[in-house]
Amino acid sequence: MIAFVSAFFGVSGRGTGPALAQRRSSGLNGVRSKRNSVVPARMTTDIKTDVPDVLKSILARKEEEVAKLKAEVEAAGPDHPIAKRLAGENEVSGVFYSALKRPNNTLTVIAEIKRKSPSKGHIAYIKDPALLSRTYWEAGASCISVLTDYEGFGGTLDDLREVVSEQNSYKDEYPPPCPVLRKDFTIDEIQIAEAAVAGASAVLLIVSALGEKRTKELLDACNRIGIEALVEVHDEDEVKIAIDSGAKIIGVNNRNLRTFEVSLETARRLRPLIPDDVVSVAESGISGNLDAWELRDMGYNSILVGESLCRAYELSMETTTMYQRGYNQAKGLILAFKAKGSVQFGPTTSAAFYGKGEGAKETLGEMSI
Repeated sequence: MIAFVSAFFGVSGRGTGPALAQRRSSGLNGVRSKRNSVVPARMTTDIKTDVPDVLKSILARKEEEVAKLKAEVEAAGPDHPIAKRLAGENEVSGVFYSALKRPNNTLTVIAEIKRKSPSKGHIAYIKDPALLSRTYWEAGASCISVLTDYEGFGGTLDDLREVVSEQNSYKDEYPPPCPVLRKDFTIDEIQIAEAAVAGASAVLLIVSALGEKRTKELLDACNRIGIEALVEVHDEDEVKIAIDSGAKIIGVNNRNLRTFEVSLETARRLRPLIPDDVVSVAESGISGNLDAWELRDMGYNSILVGESLCRAYELSMETTTMYQRGYNQAKGLILAFKAKGSVQFGPTTSAAFYGKGEGAKETLGEMSI
């Protein structure tokens, strides 16, 4: 869950003061079950009691947000879009899974929109998330992750709505729109319904925060509400919980929840435990093409990258010419991540951008053009 926290942290100067955040969060609080009874907010004790200290305050804050959301939905009545979503059976499209699952030795990219994080502080001023999502789409990202936690990451649900709207405008183009992941601390099914109503294709479930019982309950809720889930794990026990709960997409976070240390050895250790029919996603600690190629060679289907892309995008947008902006470093990074270079036969350091493998001969600059 800390991994999620560290992956979360990113900020933008996009008019995100407390008043604006409150306006953006309004209209989404409270939910009804199939019996039209309000679903009570679940407390942390119903989720998991042995979570890392860094998560406790976050989860407590989420409980308050959930309680407020349920109250708002209940006050609005059964015609509220979230209440309707919770009351019915909805089909899961599978578009998120399909976008990430590619032939062996092919790596897909989940490109993240992140303004800040508790561990990193400011990351990037992202004034227009929709515009950044277009850059990701043009570069060939398969999916887009949007942080919607305001206090820790500077994100809002409006960010997600804007990105979904932008991506939907490409429905008649190639490549097709990128499915969007709502990245937040999900503890209750009303948040899942809220994400679905906002247009998200998937939500994040963090086993470290939820525990075995709640992970299974929320995965079942996703299936009923009609949305996919990226289930995040950090160790062997959590991989087993995710698989036993029916996860189809498992994200391995390389950040230790208690020490904040990042090591790709976590990904190497856990990858053999994930069945081949389950999409495997590596998260955290991916800063360059060699990291991406190494993870692909381990057998990962996809990588989730946020900080390096957002910093590169901001740096490029500070340039003075439209030509330079059009071929920015964020595009180059995504193209490099997906290139068919090899760590084994390519360069020996991350500072060397020339490789001997197929597709690895271009520099990052050349690939961005």
